[in-house]
Amino acid sequence: MVSVSDLLPVEAIRLDVAAEDWRAAIGAAGELLVATGSSTDAYTAEMIRTVVDSGPYIVVAPGFAFAHARPSPAVLRTGMAWVRLARPVEFGHETNDPVGLVVALAAEDASAHTEAMASLARLLADPETTEALRVAPTPGAVRAILVGESGESGESGESGSRGSPGLLRRPEPEPPPPRPWPQPPPGPPCTRSSPSAATASAPASS
Repeated sequence: MVSVSDLLPVEAIRLDVAAEDWRAAIGAAGELLVATGSSTDAYTAEMIRTVVDSGPYIVVAPGFAFAHARPSPAVLRTGMAWVRLARPVEFGHETNDPVGLVVALAAEDASAHTEAMASLARLLADPETTEALRVAPTPGAVRAILVGESGESGESGESGSRGSPGLLRRPEPEPPPPRPWPQPPPGPPCTRSSPSAATASAPASS
């Protein structure tokens, strides 16, 4: 089955994009599909028209929109674009607004569309992966997470394993609480009196 990393080159990833509204957010993703040879400008218009006609059903999870349209001649080859917004925007969804991440898909046919959606759903089902993608500092870091290669370096020139502070700049997880040490078995009670007790029980000198 096709994976997200197969469909998403680093050139199709943009981070901290300014968008005034949901149309501009989808437009930014559509520009990347065009720039990487997956579709034409007509497909971007079709993605926007899909929301106008059918509502914000593409906001499939809190903060996440999966922009797409039906396969058409405007699709040149199956591909994806990844746009993380500088400021979330409203799509009009009752429960999942506002949206901070827009992933756009241009699919040549229904089979490619279904496979790409399934791959993306599996990826974003992992909360740790989702958080890493949310804070990844560069397009290269995003792609390294998607590919799952621990040694791949991002555009910043840093390298490291997935989840390392150098690559993702994620805060260190809090250590688990220490396990209690085994307690020694109870021994005989201590009969030695404390100095204060001994002083209190001593007879007063005449």
